[in-house]
Amino acid sequence: MRKYFLTALSALVLAVPATTSAQITLPGCVRPATLTAPFVFVAVNGQCTDLSSLVAPVVGGKGWSLSTKLSLASATIDLHALFNPDPSVTFGGTTTNLTGDATTYAFLFGLPIVPDFYSSALSTLHLSATSVTGTTTVANSATYPAFVSGYGTVGDELTNLGVDLGTGTCVASGTAASATCDLGSASSSFAPTFYDNLEALVTYTQDNAASTVTFSGEVTIGAADVVTTPEPATLVLVGIGLLVLGGTIGTRQRRLD
Repeated sequence: MRKYFLTALSALVLAVPATTSAQITLPGCVRPATLTAPFVFVAVNGQCTDLSSLVAPVVGGKGWSLSTKLSLASATIDLHALFNPDPSVTFGGTTTNLTGDATTYAFLFGLPIVPDFYSSALSTLHLSATSVTGTTTVANSATYPAFVSGYGTVGDELTNLGVDLGTGTCVASGTAASATCDLGSASSSFAPTFYDNLEALVTYTQDNAASTVTFSGEVTIGAADVVTTPEPATLVLVGIGLLVLGGTIGTRQRRLD
């Protein structure tokens, strides 16, 4: 019955206009229209690299994982992620600037999840910046305004989950200086909404040559408590059972009389 109830309720939910965001666009990478496996995109100054082929099933467990190092002309990136169908995306990595110019990083993680109704979301993010010399500033970029954005999707329709994190900065100033910045967490509750995908977008701008930034965080959503209605056939059987039980009790009472 739950299957048919969810199908009917999803039709009602999808018929109501949703609060959607603009399509996430990372030039050079094409987001799958339908997710059948996790995908990972990394964009540096707008140029995207698709790392989806490096995502592998977790050995002896559930979900998928990614661990890789990417060397580019302007930066090196160590990146790891864990995709849990429960569902959540846990991510972390280190970016190292190879030039003195401000560099914009964007990491997009997509995960197919059990199609169901979800009613809550949570995001977290921690940063640490290290400066060899001068001042290193880590901040939101103008292109992607939030450090972390969470999206629930139905097919290719994206809905912001309301767990965007911060507009602050993390600054390390001086020779061999470092700073650890906790951007905290953001949570959101909403009416039960049908989703079949979860996506997480992590973005920031980092300046200063030879500077490094290490980050870790997570985006997760929670299933709604959906009250199911018994099938009509089940109600009929219950009614018959009550009638039989009532008849049996009546017969026993007459015998006792």
